Amino acid sequence: MNLLAAALVSYALLSPTGGQVQPAPKPEVVKPAIKKPAGVKPSGPVESGPCQIGVIPVGGDLFVVEQFGPFTFMDKRARVSIAAWALDDLVVSRVRAAAAGSSVKRIPYTVEELKSGGREKQHPFFYSAATDIGNFVRFLAPKLRCERYIVVHRNHGTHRESGIGISQYPYGGPVHLFAMMYIRVYDGTTFALIKEAPALMTEDTYVERLLHNPLGGPSSELDHAMFPEKPADAVNNPVLRDGVRTMLTKSLDKTLPALLQRPSPSR
Repeated sequence: MNLLAAALVSYALLSPTGGQVQPAPKPEVVKPAIKKPAGVKPSGPVESGPCQIGVIPVGGDLFVVEQFGPFTFMDKRARVSIAAWALDDLVVSRVRAAAAGSSVKRIPYTVEELKSGGREKQHPFFYSAATDIGNFVRFLAPKLRCERYIVVHRNHGTHRESGIGISQYPYGGPVHLFAMMYIRVYDGTTFALIKEAPALMTEDTYVERLLHNPLGGPSSELDHAMFPEKPADAVNNPVLRDGVRTMLTKSLDKTLPALLQRPSPSR
């Protein structure tokens, strides 16, 4: 969990900063400018009716293109908008599929709310992503009261990859496409964290992690030709789009049912 320390600030709660290649920042000090893709509405209307599960998908419009150097200070990272891939909509659809029979609503928010809604100043050396996420849920809850809230946001892997994107290792090393997300479920009355887990396509065991999750989350190795010459080219690449959508769908379908299952009443 310590790897999530700055995930909400640097990836989950921030919109794209464009496709400009830049040195890889340190997560704990990243404060990029907030920018929403042109033509994309930051918020939709609040759905009416009863709500058993409120879904807050965060950060599905950002794709990271990473070129790793032999040393981390030589890494290069670019961020591009993939709002056209509708990954946040995909997240909501998978929650609905996993919670069949329940009333599932998407909780909308604006760019301004995404940037600062409910957040409290924290000491930089003791920053807690869980605190930021919980406060954001509490802040959005008055829009639509639900029995539970689910936040799906970007997650760090065990290597240099984080969130959704593609990476290229030096000296002819592998190219990886990855889609690493984290799921948190909150009580709609107390806002206490009920359950949490990384979204994985396999069982979370040592053997499965070693064989199928070498980066610490859903990923697939691609041909070197799939790495985009320009970061902006990624959004129009159907192989990258479909690969990410497939990994996201499989990992959410594998992980969500257990997180949404209510404990059996004691006799």
